[in-house]
Amino acid sequence: MASISSGASDQTHAIASGRNASPRPSELTEELSRRLHPADEAEVSSPQLEGLEWSETPYFTGLHHNAGEEDESLGEDFNGPHHGDLSKWRQKERLKTSAVALVLCLNIGVDPPDVIKISPCARQECWTDPLSMQPPKALEQIGRLLQAQYERWQPRAKYKMHLDPTMEDVKKLAISCRRNAKNERVLFHYNGHGVPRPTANGEIWVFNKTYTQYIPMSVYDLQAWVSTPCMFVFDCSAAGLIVNSFRAFSEQRMQESAQMPQYQGMPAPVDDFMKETIILAACEANEILPQTDYLPADIFTACLTTPIKAALHCFCAKSHLRSEGLTKELVDRIPGKQTDRKTPMGELNWIFTAITDTIAWNVLPRALFQRLFRQDLLVASLLRNYLLAERVMRACNCTPVCFPRLPPTHNHHMWQAWDLAAEMCLLQLPKLVLEGSEAEFQPSPFFSEQLTAFELWLQHGSKEKQPPEQLPIVLQVLLSQVHRLRALKLLGSFLDMGEWAVDLALSVGIFPYVLKLLQTTALELRPTLVFIWTKILALDRSCQVDLIKDNGHIYFIKYLDTTDGTASPDSRAQAAFVLAVICDNHQRGAIACAREELPAVCLRHLMACSVGRLRSRGWTLLAKWLALCLGKLCEDQAGVRAVALQQGCAEILTGLITADDPEIRAASIFALGSLIEAHKGSDADPERLATERLIASRVLTRVYDASPIVRAEVALVLARLCSGHSDLFQEAAQHVQEMAAAQQPNKAVSPPPSEATVASRAGSMRPNQPTPAKPNPTRANSMPADRLPTTQPSLAAPGKPVQLLNGKGPAKAEAANMHVPEPRGVSPSVKVEPHAPQDTAAADGLSLATSRDLLQQRLESTAESGARDVEPKENAERQGEALYTQVLDGLCALATDPAPRVSRRGEAALKLSNVELHPLSPSGQLLRKAVSATQLAGSPRSTSSVPPSMRFQVRSCSRSYPSSSSPPSSPPSSPPAAAAPDPVTDPSKATYVLRKVESMLRTHDYSPPTSPKAELPCSPPDMAGFHPADSAGSAAAVGSPEPARQGLDVPPSLIYQSSCQYFSWPILEPQASLWRDDEDSVSPAITVHDPLKVGTRQRDREEHVNYCRFEGQSVRVHEHVQMIQTEASSIDALLLHPFRSVVTTVDGRGVLRSFSMRPHHAPVLSNCFHIASGTPAERQRTATVRALYHLNELFQGVLLAGCSDGSVRVWRDYTVQGQQRLATAWQAITSAPMGPQGYPAAFAWNGQQGYLYAAGGFEPHIVSIWDLQREICLQQVHMTASRNGGSDGADGGDLQVAAHLATSRHQPMLAAASTSGLVQLYDLRQCTHSRLVASLKLHQKSLAGMALEPGGRRDQLVTGSSNGELKYVDLRKLGGEADPRGGNMGVWQRVEAHSKGSMTALAAHPNAPLLATGTNTQVVKVWNSRGEQQGKQLRAHTSLLDAGRIGPVAALAFHPYKLQLASGGRDHVAVLIQLEAVSHSLQ
Repeated sequence: MASISSGASDQTHAIASGRNASPRPSELTEELSRRLHPADEAEVSSPQLEGLEWSETPYFTGLHHNAGEEDESLGEDFNGPHHGDLSKWRQKERLKTSAVALVLCLNIGVDPPDVIKISPCARQECWTDPLSMQPPKALEQIGRLLQAQYERWQPRAKYKMHLDPTMEDVKKLAISCRRNAKNERVLFHYNGHGVPRPTANGEIWVFNKTYTQYIPMSVYDLQAWVSTPCMFVFDCSAAGLIVNSFRAFSEQRMQESAQMPQYQGMPAPVDDFMKETIILAACEANEILPQTDYLPADIFTACLTTPIKAALHCFCAKSHLRSEGLTKELVDRIPGKQTDRKTPMGELNWIFTAITDTIAWNVLPRALFQRLFRQDLLVASLLRNYLLAERVMRACNCTPVCFPRLPPTHNHHMWQAWDLAAEMCLLQLPKLVLEGSEAEFQPSPFFSEQLTAFELWLQHGSKEKQPPEQLPIVLQVLLSQVHRLRALKLLGSFLDMGEWAVDLALSVGIFPYVLKLLQTTALELRPTLVFIWTKILALDRSCQVDLIKDNGHIYFIKYLDTTDGTASPDSRAQAAFVLAVICDNHQRGAIACAREELPAVCLRHLMACSVGRLRSRGWTLLAKWLALCLGKLCEDQAGVRAVALQQGCAEILTGLITADDPEIRAASIFALGSLIEAHKGSDADPERLATERLIASRVLTRVYDASPIVRAEVALVLARLCSGHSDLFQEAAQHVQEMAAAQQPNKAVSPPPSEATVASRAGSMRPNQPTPAKPNPTRANSMPADRLPTTQPSLAAPGKPVQLLNGKGPAKAEAANMHVPEPRGVSPSVKVEPHAPQDTAAADGLSLATSRDLLQQRLESTAESGARDVEPKENAERQGEALYTQVLDGLCALATDPAPRVSRRGEAALKLSNVELHPLSPSGQLLRKAVSATQLAGSPRSTSSVPPSMRFQVRSCSRSYPSSSSPPSSPPSSPPAAAAPDPVTDPSKATYVLRKVESMLRTHDYSPPTSPKAELPCSPPDMAGFHPADSAGSAAAVGSPEPARQGLDVPPSLIYQSSCQYFSWPILEPQASLWRDDEDSVSPAITVHDPLKVGTRQRDREEHVNYCRFEGQSVRVHEHVQMIQTEASSIDALLLHPFRSVVTTVDGRGVLRSFSMRPHHAPVLSNCFHIASGTPAERQRTATVRALYHLNELFQGVLLAGCSDGSVRVWRDYTVQGQQRLATAWQAITSAPMGPQGYPAAFAWNGQQGYLYAAGGFEPHIVSIWDLQREICLQQVHMTASRNGGSDGADGGDLQVAAHLATSRHQPMLAAASTSGLVQLYDLRQCTHSRLVASLKLHQKSLAGMALEPGGRRDQLVTGSSNGELKYVDLRKLGGEADPRGGNMGVWQRVEAHSKGSMTALAAHPNAPLLATGTNTQVVKVWNSRGEQQGKQLRAHTSLLDAGRIGPVAALAFHPYKLQLASGGRDHVAVLIQLEAVSHSLQ
């Protein structure tokens, strides 16, 4: 049974915190709490996945892990490709029949001349015998009965009747009805039983005034009188002739209209008259009406207006129940009303409606069904009854005609269900008539059986199969309280099958049913109704208008505020989604929800989402959608935003920006952004501006978040600030441009300032100066800088008072006495910070109200002292100008983000500030050289000569690094570089400058043309600085006002769109599993996991690991190697696929190549793309790739690539030609978009913990630890040569520059080697300020490599020096912190690995006790754990053509589970070396 009550086991949704499950009130609530989240696909229950020794959590498999641009449309528009098609189920013009004309030409007592009646024959008209009374009285009685029969179907229409009329009477009647109906439909009913048949010329008959002659009336004239839209019912013999004439006259009318000359003011030519015409005719052109005596003479009209009575009379005439006393008189005494479904008559009418609706929906095309059965209530009723008329009259050898023509339905199998229901009812009829009200009526099992059939279809049906024919019946069942809950559950399961199912349900007419059900108070229906509405709104957002119109939003607000435990977090998250859609770009909806106190409800439940609860998927989903709902509620709604701020919205949301789940962080940032006014108004409220600046300062701390979707939201928040504070941004940009212009090449560089100036302006941390407070680098009990309460928005600890960049001069700037963050060293004002503990997020939240009060007090005191000559309001506007500079700095970082989705939004946000990043032209070369000669040469301290106001352009260095640790131009293992590359032609060293946007007249485009990332896919560039536009438009100032900026708009949110997409996919079992198994239906952001493949790979891995551990003690090196011609100038990184014979290389230009390796065959190139952009590799460069790691090896693996600039990119399907997709990307170390690149990054990956370690950039002494599962910077370790383990360098110790990193697989230990050769060991378990446990100066030369726990051997460390020396260290022999000058403590083996050349690479096998070293003379040696060389040395390659090109070995990589080694150097050749155990042959 594929209903909502069936699903996955409770085990997949166990709460991590061990809380007791809340009571479940119904099966539906159970199922809704068992939803499957794509990010948790690792929890697939399979016997092959039990008992794993490795950490098997897959990374980057969520819906939001799609950082590339190929699916950008997913986030651009919520409705996506369906926006133009959503109205297919919703009629554009819902017509109604407002006028009905009844024309009866009976001439009772006189038979028409062309009709020969049999005896006995049918006589009844409207179930009345006209011969039983006087003809005039009978005619009036028949007319009244016919009108009453029509009024049952449309009581609000205006009815007009003419009995035995003349032509003039018909004309007046038709024109009058059209006048009353206006543009609505007119129904014209014609009964011609007393006149001759219609003619072939298109004429029907009426009477003259004396009733002595039959007068022909042309259908052509009738068309003109009735006009369109219209419906005709012709109940007469040969009625098909009228239909044919209608079509012929319609074509004639169109031709005449087209040939008529058109003059000004004349109506447009007539369209197809038949387009808005519906005709029901009793028989074909060559047929006469049936005269069977057991049927009425107007059997066609009887079937259309009294279908139940007509159907039962026909059934009784042919049924065997006549022998049991069933008569027509007894049939007419069926008790009950057709409107009461609990009575026999009402149930029969209910079943008949369901059956005819089902037949029509399964037989007719969707568009025709919508037009005939869902546009007009009267038309739909008559068309349903027409299906019965076709069945009855075909049994009498008469074929009704309909226009538009319908396919035959008289033999549909659903009529058998009608016969069964009618027979079961008629069997009870004698007892019901005799016993009266005391008799108990047994309802028909029809609906229960049809629900069972629908349930069976759900178990085996799919999109590719025929739709369920019972769907219209399910909708009819919703009217019954007995079957309503079951029907809703089954309907929910059907809607969960995909958008196609929702579209089908909407096309069949689900919408008015579920909209009406929102008025019910039944508690058991609430979860199901919420789920159904979630599916509907995930497809069509336009339903928000209907919900507000019927006050449906109140239903969802009450359900969201449920606290009695009957609503699961998942179901309440769906209610929050519905409310968010109601408020999305819908001012009326947002105001209506705010009146029902939705902000208070959302905030109250957000506060209830504690840390323990957020470990559950349901609570995580709820918290995310509560934040998104708040964002949509406050977006562009000033009144609602003010109410939310008063209720503490900003404080609560600020506590969520440090949540573990990236989607919660993104949702909270999105909600915070909605609190910022995106459009500048005429009046700038100082309190509002201060609040918005404070919000922006909080959001700035997430610029270096590891999740692209979080950074994208940060860019949008800053874009809103740029738009709302445009004037203040322009002033800040203008001042910075002026300072940049002062440093032009033709101007003399200012002399170096005094030592005091260096200390005060550059913020040097000298021993005799107070050290500013720093965030605790530990994760527990820490308060990072973004949580410190200040009176001014801050990103880090408050620094010294510095000048405000307002162009007023130092004296007036210092009078404000504002404390702003002090740039530390060469690091930008926005930098990587450790993640705040989530349990302190709420407690440490910054009080916006308090900050506003303090700010206002400062403003008042400033105004009274007369330090500024501006009003307090203007003063408030300029208080945060230093923050605007930091915001601009953050936007520059986002504009050069490695994730295309983020960079596009960063560039768009910059354009809102009227500036854009542009590659520096050749004219800027002089600026670069002048600055480099003065500020970047020699000791980093010389950069302090730059004025403090220029720190945005060229950052001064206040850190104390060893003199030998200056940023190298190439990695340490690289050979001496030849000539320095041209700074303009080498994109990896390119410089960006900010310039004024040339034209802001165009509407904002979310894909800016010729963006720097598109032209030059490089990482953050070398130098900084505002620079005047180098070409046309350079005379315009950056800060000049632009009235045309009103045409710009803020880019759309990614988190909201992607989160909405989640509800459009199957989320209940078993549909979710079946959908994920279908690779064609899966989003590119989801990875399909095959449990069988996972189990096979796990067994293979265990076998190979055991072989490597026991047989890898002694190996020999095969002399014959497999060579790979990469066509690259050099090879910087190598990777061997753990389970496939694939070798991946990355060259110096950033081009990744994957080769399929087969024994005795040449390698085959399987894929090639640029590591930065994913596009073909022609003429593109990026920063040097420093590390390659294969993640999710048991599943569909992904490639993690770390570059020297600190950017990290993760690629899916990197071995498949043209199928590579960027899953995620982030900046792992602090960088400056417009500054020096800093130090090359160093990386280390710990697969057991899921942590990535990174160091380098502008703060090379800091090792950032990234948790890839939560996508956060978990900790930061500060490297120092201090003997007391201080981490800030304030005690006189030099800060170290990390060059190599290594981590332990068995214990929380980090080994970091600096460029000076100092190896430091850190215990990551310690929560104190010092983590340093040992410092080892093992070599006098720089390190070529380092391996911690090679081959999995605990407490072992191997280091390799560039002079060819290897040292083996036993960490257990280190009694404490070693003396850096003593290089032999713990060393138990020393090996002179290479006597010629310099060691350039060192690699360790992760599971075998083997090491490999390489030199700059192409020599590769293999060593065991005892320091013994294995086999002979091997040259990397021996190609005769390359004999004269002796380059160094730049990269070595072991296969993780096999005895294989790959080597690559500074040429185009890579080799695969086979290692064979001495005692056994490699299998």
